[in-house]
Amino acid sequence: MKIQTLARDIRRDKAERARQMSLDERLTAGPQLYAEQMRLVRSLVAGLYPSWTEEQVDSEMLRREELIRQRNTKKYYSTVPPAEREIVNQS
Repeated sequence: MKIQTLARDIRRDKAERARQMSLDERLTAGPQLYAEQMRLVRSLVAGLYPSWTEEQVDSEMLRREELIRQRNTKKYYSTVPPAEREIVNQS
């Protein structure tokens, strides 16, 4: 029961923080989080396969992004195109 209560409290805290954000902050938060997640996954992949070249890591990242697109059947979210990801990474 405590885990459910904690999970509910975390969701409420997240919702409250989102309500306090400006529209601009909310619209940019998603792409920023996605870009950060992809940087972390890239680091993970490179760490798991230290002998891989940058091209092999890039290929694996593309493969993983394609899996995300394929599993996104309900269209709850969309991935950030590479060109837009670079803009987000610079901000």
